[in-house]
Amino acid sequence: MTDRFIEKPNLPCGKVKTVLMSDRNPEMVRELEMNFHIEVISPKPLESISGAERFHADMCVCHLRSDSFCVNASDICLTQALMSYGGKIIETDHITAAAPLLNVCILGDKIICNKNRTDKNIIRYCLENLFTLLHTNQRYAKCSTAVLTENAVITSDESIFRLCMENDIDVLKISPGSIKLDGYPYGFIGGCCGLADKDILVFSGNIKVHPEYDNIKAFAGNHAVHIESIGTGGLYDIGGILPIRESV
Repeated sequence: MTDRFIEKPNLPCGKVKTVLMSDRNPEMVRELEMNFHIEVISPKPLESISGAERFHADMCVCHLRSDSFCVNASDICLTQALMSYGGKIIETDHITAAAPLLNVCILGDKIICNKNRTDKNIIRYCLENLFTLLHTNQRYAKCSTAVLTENAVITSDESIFRLCMENDIDVLKISPGSIKLDGYPYGFIGGCCGLADKDILVFSGNIKVHPEYDNIKAFAGNHAVHIESIGTGGLYDIGGILPIRESV
């Protein structure tokens, strides 16, 4: 077995070894480490944001491809952790709730993002590497999108749903709500999950209590993806469980 960076962001080919995830819920961190044997690296909170999302991994870092990352410039510890594995870092700053510059969803050679609220380094990287840029008005594209495969996602966002339909991406649209996020009426489906293996999608909280669990389970099953839960209670938006290293 060889450990390496995941080539395509969000899409491991094997057993995930390392994820980026908030450490605000120690129970979930312990479950990933003990039950799934996954190392958890937690970003430093964003000083420019006062809400709960300042702890979210999908606000603090964007995995571009393989060993390339765009990272909050003030998070020296995260930069050092990624570089210790051979990561190549592009730094950015001025991340705010209104302009969450790193909150983009990469699906293979496609990038779903609000191009007006995305870091220019990410746009440049994607154009240079021939990504197809799919513009959405939703500035929290990653938070709003649960990635199952390169061509299958779940969202409650109408604009992302339409965008996926127009670009031959299989998409399950669920109703907004039923996901907790401190300080907000509700959180988002992409912010409470991530792949722990090529065919295991892990949710932060008990996915079985979500009112659309049956639809989510069936959709995942159609794409040969099994769903599991960590933690207790309902789903909680923690800013995603972002896989970055795997064993193959």
